[in-house]
Amino acid sequence: MFNAGLVIGVVIAIGFSCFLNLLVVIGMLKKSTPLSLRDILLVSLSVADFCQTGLGYTTELYGHLSDDYSPIFLCRASGFAVTFTALVAITHLMALAVERYLSLVHALKAHEFFSEPKRALYFIIPAWIWGLFWSGAPLLKWGGYEREPHAPHRCSVVLAEKTPDVLSYSYGLLIACFAFPVLVITWCCFRVQRELKGMTDRSKEIAGQESAITAATQKAEKQHFIMICCVVIAFFIAWTPYAGCVVYFTLVGNLPANLMSTSAFFAKFSVLANPIIYAIFYKDFRRSVKAMLCGDSAVAPSE
Repeated sequence: MFNAGLVIGVVIAIGFSCFLNLLVVIGMLKKSTPLSLRDILLVSLSVADFCQTGLGYTTELYGHLSDDYSPIFLCRASGFAVTFTALVAITHLMALAVERYLSLVHALKAHEFFSEPKRALYFIIPAWIWGLFWSGAPLLKWGGYEREPHAPHRCSVVLAEKTPDVLSYSYGLLIACFAFPVLVITWCCFRVQRELKGMTDRSKEIAGQESAITAATQKAEKQHFIMICCVVIAFFIAWTPYAGCVVYFTLVGNLPANLMSTSAFFAKFSVLANPIIYAIFYKDFRRSVKAMLCGDSAVAPSE
């Protein structure tokens, strides 16, 4: 059944996601300063989100607009593409959290390693391989991709069956690609925030409450705290509904009609949240985009 409101929502999500993630890639590549390791991670993350939208959600849109839905092979290909790029993006979020943790908590040891931008590949290549492993397994009969019962225009990982391969894959996916990243991201963010708080306390003791260095450290601590809240909240909003559906399906087997569709909607939120949180809040990126849109003279410091 054609749902005009849903189709409009999908079109808007596709348009904004493609625009924002493409803007991140172009903005980072056009930076006036050399790309850092973190910049390259952000570019790879945006490429994954862009591919998730372009390869997966456009096929889902075709299914919404077609009375006969998309062919089953195309539907399964879309399910694979969405799963693959989504898992790659989640792994990138974990890598960014680890990079922040090592850079601040173990700054002296990490400085030499992170000073070489090409070493971002040590994070990027495993992230893409990890996503390919878990998304490719259903194509090799460990799990599977099928049309969703209440949304046959969309294919996703099989959850309803109680066979050993489906159950083992579902639990493995839940632990390796949701629970583990949540623990790593949360722990890294907590340690970074605690380190920044310690830096602020040391600045107060050495330079005083009203000193410029104390004010700058407090500002950095506040900004990082806001980013932590955005990262954790966005991650949970995007992926917790789907993880909950996996648990409910595997333990109970019956799921309310609209719950899976709702969880899929929240998962789409991630392709918009990632570029907003990690790039638009990123000062170097904002400066690069402003220069790109307004010209270098618009952002050059006055004499």
